Amino acid sequence: MALLCEQPAADGRACHACQACQWMAAESHPDARKLGLVVADDGKVSTQISVDAVRALAGFLTVGGHRGGRRVVLIDPAQAMNGIAANALLKSLEEPGDRVIFVLVSDCPEMLLPTIRSRCQQVAFSAPALQPAQDWLQGASGCSAEQARAWLAAAGGAPLQALALAEPATTRSHAQALQALSRLPDDPVSQVADGLSAVEPALWLPLGQRWLMDLARVAAGAEPRYFPQQHERLSQLATRIASPAQLTEAARGLTRQFRGISHPLNPRLFCEESLAILASAFASGARRPSGGQAPRARAG
Repeated sequence: MALLCEQPAADGRACHACQACQWMAAESHPDARKLGLVVADDGKVSTQISVDAVRALAGFLTVGGHRGGRRVVLIDPAQAMNGIAANALLKSLEEPGDRVIFVLVSDCPEMLLPTIRSRCQQVAFSAPALQPAQDWLQGASGCSAEQARAWLAAAGGAPLQALALAEPATTRSHAQALQALSRLPDDPVSQVADGLSAVEPALWLPLGQRWLMDLARVAAGAEPRYFPQQHERLSQLATRIASPAQLTEAARGLTRQFRGISHPLNPRLFCEESLAILASAFASGARRPSGGQAPRARAG
């Protein structure tokens, strides 16, 4: 809105009064386009931004602005672009055209192609302070102060993610996934995978990353950030980490798994492969499925 405002304030903020701001509020500005997840007729939300949506920008990018000013393309969440869509966007990012600005929003920038990230100026937004976030979350969800702190910790301080955790179904899934992951490496990968069978990978895979981050913090003598209530279990496991390098490699391996999170060829094998990567951080290793090797979820 600020980029397209026709009467911006001295500090660059939108005025919220001009016709351009009113159009933006109504999501009808002729010089703005938004690519995001769409809701189908059956109510299901798409998981990807398709290449067709990116290619549909061609006409918008090649003509001049209707108001003679900037043109803005907002892509949110940017990591939802599949590989083909992201590659189709590269040319436009390199040569966006006169007064065209792309704004890519992502809470998982590591999931974006390196070629996408290298063509963008990266601006990091910090989480709000704990007390205002806690007060807001209590008001929005009606939860206790203790529960609000726990949800904010699990969400890394992000209030909207914490509010999503407050949904009863998500709360149950989160607790179930955390309980399953905390059993590694004592239980076989296949048994831990059983505990995750009813949980979406989009929930348990980021949770696994944060579990490893807290392990690294506790191993270094710091307090856990995401799961303070699991401090005792994390302390037990921290003494069994094979090495800092192996822990780092396991974290990198889980990050690579995000590439297949929305369309694994075999969800069960994808889960077991991810768990085997997580368990590889420990000196005892994972009790792998029969055959002695980590399963492969994807061909190639």
